[in-house]
Amino acid sequence: MADSNKAPNDFFDNWNKIQSMSYKNVIELLVKRSSEKKILALIQFEIDQFPEDVQKDLVISESSLFYNGILGLFKEEESGWWSSTTVTDACIFFLSCAKNFIPYFQNYSKIDEDLSQKERNEIFALYQLCTLFISWNAIREKKIREIIGIRKSLFFR
Repeated sequence: MADSNKAPNDFFDNWNKIQSMSYKNVIELLVKRSSEKKILALIQFEIDQFPEDVQKDLVISESSLFYNGILGLFKEEESGWWSSTTVTDACIFFLSCAKNFIPYFQNYSKIDEDLSQKERNEIFALYQLCTLFISWNAIREKKIREIIGIRKSLFFR
């Protein structure tokens, strides 16, 4: 059986290295290598990583304040968010949104070296969930890919 702590631990153990990784590139790879159906299945997997009483707050819906906060990134064309944001910046932003809109996350502290294993797992799952949500939207809408600055095709850059 696979170690459910491995991916979150690798993510946080390499925090200093991923501080220079472009978040836009992560989205671009997912858009090019995935499909809507595959991403929706992965989204459900990430939601299932949380306690049942929190899962309802993580289901994608038009009325979700959390996801509407994330969708605000698609209005950031002018600010340069997509050109300058790193993987760690994105993770910190997603946790901040979750703290603002989902009661379960309100008592989470800043991301630092003293995270419990449960916090590591949940923050990583939250990061994955948001990354998949953004990628899913980018696959579906060319305008979003244009705002992010990516192409869906493998042949054009």
